[in-house]
Amino acid sequence: MDLETDMSRFDDFVILTTTYKTVHNHELTVNLLYPKSLNELSQQLRTRPVLLRYHGGGLVGGYSLYPGFFNPWYLELAKENSAIIVSPDYRLLPESSVMEILEDVEDNWKWIHQALPAFLEQQTQGTIQPDLSRIMCVGDSAGGYLSLQMGLNHPSEIRAINAVYPVVDFKSPYFCNGQERPVFNMPTFPRDCLERHMEEVKRQETLTQKPVIVSSGAGNERLELMFSLCQYGRLGNFFPDDTLAPYPLKKLDQGARFPSGGVLVLHGKDDTVAPVEQSYGLASKLAEIDPELNFKLIVRDGEHGFDHSAKLRDEWLWNAVQDILKAWLE
Repeated sequence: MDLETDMSRFDDFVILTTTYKTVHNHELTVNLLYPKSLNELSQQLRTRPVLLRYHGGGLVGGYSLYPGFFNPWYLELAKENSAIIVSPDYRLLPESSVMEILEDVEDNWKWIHQALPAFLEQQTQGTIQPDLSRIMCVGDSAGGYLSLQMGLNHPSEIRAINAVYPVVDFKSPYFCNGQERPVFNMPTFPRDCLERHMEEVKRQETLTQKPVIVSSGAGNERLELMFSLCQYGRLGNFFPDDTLAPYPLKKLDQGARFPSGGVLVLHGKDDTVAPVEQSYGLASKLAEIDPELNFKLIVRDGEHGFDHSAKLRDEWLWNAVQDILKAWLE
């Protein structure tokens, strides 16, 4: 079965889906996953730690349960620790703005604290509850970027961060110089994918007199758009210049700090989507301004997505996650 549509990796989990926010009649959903083994235990209240996980896709594609972007070892991590995974969708570029995406993940954060306990109590007959004092934020690629952002926004409420091949600075030349570059071993897509896409969006908006909102993008056209923007260094053009909010490095310079439990970054040294230099830059910044932080950068051979074949108990990965697991669970 196609990796992009094979949902079998979720077979050991109960999946609950609900709406956390509605924008212009468009429902933004969040998926909650917990191991089926929790249902097999005695019917007593079980308060479980939370993995708050953000999906990748360049802020352009993917969705919260897209199998091709869902690291299997996150599922192993949840199973081993009987944890609840909270995986929200959010509005996507280019129909929505970066600031709207950041607004969505913050609104989902509020939903987690205001509505998640009651929702789970209802759905599990009062047997499973989230331990909102034990939240670890995780994500890969654009999801890694969002996990870093949330860690800086909520350092006293999030225990630790795992960001896998994150984009740290969308305003770096790599993401906004417009120069053509190879991404994976993919064919080069047309440079005008964005323009053609936005023409169609405007046509739809004219017909319906409503804004087009997309929060799930995994078809061929969507992935072509995403990779075209990567190939031609255009993603950074969506990021505003008049605010610090989307820029982790600038926020650190202004005094923001990560959770005291630490940050683990994993990156492939051959990454053509989010260059490993981005993570080295974050390591350098933190060594300068927050040297006491338990920050760990693990660089391995491989491309973007190199860890999707990894098992949690692989020696390199198991050793890498020990500090953040301790911070998360103890």
